Amino acid sequence: MQRKLLKRSSSFLIALTAAATLFLGGCEGDKGDPGAPGRDATSGFTNISSLTTQQRVDLEFDQTNSVVTGVTIASPPVVTFKIIDVNGNPVRGIGQRSANGQLTNLAFSIAKLVPGTDGSPSTWVNYVVTSSPTGTTPVAASRPTRDREGTLVENSDGSYTYTFARDIAQAQTLANGFTYAGNNRRADLGDLTYNPSLTHRVVVEYGGEIPDTEPELTMKNAVNIIYDFIPATGARVTSANSQREIVLTKYCNECHGNPGDPNNLSDQGWGLGITTPHHDARRDTRYCVICHTFQRAYGRPISTAVNDVYTDARTYVTAQTGANGEVLGEFVTLVHKIHMGDRLTKSGYNYAGVMFDQLVSPTDPALCRKCHRGDTAEQLAAAPQGDNWHDMPSRKACGSCHDGVNFQTGEGHSLGNLVQTNDSACTGCHNATGVQQNHQSRRLTTTNTTTPAGYVNFFYEIASATVDAATNNLSVRFRIQQSTDSAANKTNVVFTGPGAVTGTPADAVISGFSGSPSFLLAYALPQDGIDNPADYNNRGKVAAQPDLISIANLLAPANAGTLGSISGPDASGYYTATILSARAFPAGATMRAVGLQAYFTQSNVTENAGRYAVSVITPVTGDAVRRKVVDSSKCDVCHERLDFHGGNRVFEIQLCITCHNPNLTSSGRTITANLSTFAFTPVQQAILTEWEFDTTLTNAALNFPETSNNLKDMIHGIHAGQERSTPFRDVRNGPGAGRITLINAGSIAFPNLLGNCEACHVTDPANTNRVTYDVELPAGVLPTTNVTQNNIDPAARTAAGITAARGTVPNPQDLVIAPTTGACISCHDTPIAKAHMQANGALLGAGLNGPSYTDVGVARSVLDAMGPPNFGEQCVLCHGTGRIADVTVVHQR
Repeated sequence: MQRKLLKRSSSFLIALTAAATLFLGGCEGDKGDPGAPGRDATSGFTNISSLTTQQRVDLEFDQTNSVVTGVTIASPPVVTFKIIDVNGNPVRGIGQRSANGQLTNLAFSIAKLVPGTDGSPSTWVNYVVTSSPTGTTPVAASRPTRDREGTLVENSDGSYTYTFARDIAQAQTLANGFTYAGNNRRADLGDLTYNPSLTHRVVVEYGGEIPDTEPELTMKNAVNIIYDFIPATGARVTSANSQREIVLTKYCNECHGNPGDPNNLSDQGWGLGITTPHHDARRDTRYCVICHTFQRAYGRPISTAVNDVYTDARTYVTAQTGANGEVLGEFVTLVHKIHMGDRLTKSGYNYAGVMFDQLVSPTDPALCRKCHRGDTAEQLAAAPQGDNWHDMPSRKACGSCHDGVNFQTGEGHSLGNLVQTNDSACTGCHNATGVQQNHQSRRLTTTNTTTPAGYVNFFYEIASATVDAATNNLSVRFRIQQSTDSAANKTNVVFTGPGAVTGTPADAVISGFSGSPSFLLAYALPQDGIDNPADYNNRGKVAAQPDLISIANLLAPANAGTLGSISGPDASGYYTATILSARAFPAGATMRAVGLQAYFTQSNVTENAGRYAVSVITPVTGDAVRRKVVDSSKCDVCHERLDFHGGNRVFEIQLCITCHNPNLTSSGRTITANLSTFAFTPVQQAILTEWEFDTTLTNAALNFPETSNNLKDMIHGIHAGQERSTPFRDVRNGPGAGRITLINAGSIAFPNLLGNCEACHVTDPANTNRVTYDVELPAGVLPTTNVTQNNIDPAARTAAGITAARGTVPNPQDLVIAPTTGACISCHDTPIAKAHMQANGALLGAGLNGPSYTDVGVARSVLDAMGPPNFGEQCVLCHGTGRIADVTVVHQR
């Protein structure tokens, strides 16, 4: 889907680039209002045949009132249903068929839920496991598929009646009559006997690709109607019946799209099926599970790992784990392995081109609650089996992540190598409490609300930050609190240590802990012709980095005359830190802010543990406040709890931007050591090989890419991942001597829609009725620095010269681009897109025809001559609010 969107955008850019150079004035007009979906003039229906192609693309459905009203199974199942659009109108004309007689956008499936035995969980068995019964070739067994060949009747009230082409009552007999050989194994289809007393599920699917469109277009929205019932009685399934409702689609959409209303578990949001396969029409996990059953083993070869490595071209079924092996296409196994990723024991997986062991989850896969939630009555009402992950462990579920365990031989299963031929004994060792404890994180997060016994959690707060106008001394009123279980039970921390003149030794601040939180001081000074920048730039500091001042150092009496001191606490637990003028903010600084970051390391537990705490930041009283563009809690939705730089910066994006500001670039070119002596990890070596980077050259580090580390540009580039023409690359000198950090975004697959800006961005900040990804930037936004240098000639670069330039940034010779260009090119870096930007005022320098991951832009002196606020950019003329290509509208398509 994303690639289709980008291709359509490229076509638009071709036309717009040509138009912009000749008829730029034509963009001055606002865009017109979109047309309403076509409806029957008098009937109150929405008729597909009356819609334009674009209206069909945009058609939205009422997911709640689109329902199945009944199912009867006398022979083939007969389903009565209705599809309602978002305006409450029944949708007519959905029965379009292809040349072979199959429905093009409408499909059906049906499965039964078979109860588990010997401690095993229940299992879905799909009845639709034969090829089309209306084709010219004989009917044959298949993996689970959809029924699209039956009879559809459109009723006068806008509802429909569909009769399946397949008779599920005859499925077992039909399957038993086929001839099986090789990888076509009868057992893989399961017991297809129709049992009307069991829970059954019917799914109605409508959506997907629109026939006869070029380029191929897809309906943005789809509807999956789920209907669970007992055929013997016709009754809907209730809690008194066998159910299997484990994961809400809403939880998937937290990473894969938009989870909808966070306070309404019935609002599943959107995303699944758009950012995942299947033509954008299958969007509900309850649908996924009845096709992705154990029956997907049918027709697939069985792979065997040698020394934990699979060597087959594809791996669909494995021989080692479980009594009958693993079916990698079964939903529980498939999803667990995808999210376990590079933490799997075995390697060489390749399921339909998905290399499980090469994937990296954006959060810790041990946090089962990220997807499985059954801790509250509300959660259990929405997903009654949401706590199965700890109440009903099984070889299938657990072995899909813990693939180093061979239950048949016992290898890897406890110290005693216990053999398990069924699941009856699992809870004997793995009770609910134990499973939860073993999957518990040592830090508090959104879904991990308690930590293991003995671990202390810390919470930071800055009540105020003030600067004395006479002395320029900075006063920070703050407190630190602690808890040994949850965030609800906090007590104030009292500093018992003597402090430290330098460093942060054990017990310097509190007993039993080494390390120390520290204050971070960020600010802005005039730059690039802007008197009051809207970005931090920390001008005068090396690499534009803010000062850090640790609490341990402020507690040391010997530092009172040169650094500052701490007094308190008061009755509420607040201390006051006084930082002397010489170490505080420079004269004339604006938009001053103080952060509290870094952490204590606990020494009285099994192993020294960094107690990473959420960072906080507050503006100096009376100063302008740095705009808020990204919602930190939205990062947490996918990443669970972001912590970077060794746990020193946690969660708070407003703190990240103090360092990752427009003047910061990557530092790989400052490495002076011989790269051939570096001990690169296998992953790093693989990256360098992919980059065709020669580490044996003299001064090889000067050939590393250099690009912006401004948060906006860097995060856009990282998230754009594989979708960019020349994926983002970043090389950092360190951390520590002789070490290096490499980012190869070409290996990153963003799980969301790249154009879904609202997955990260604040919307309607402070009731301004605007979004933070439009192109009308506030006054004072700084240009993006892509290369830090003091010599414009690349041939004259030296590591020493670059290091010196980082000490004097911003430099006239730095390579920079205008701020809007910096945001856009971070994702849209095709030659067409870059030509469009250049034609409309962007100055890309060598980046116009070269890669977008290094050396993009022109000398700062050249861009500054264009002058703020736009530095020559004309983006707003076409991409502004209400204009012909409004950024906020285009990205929502």
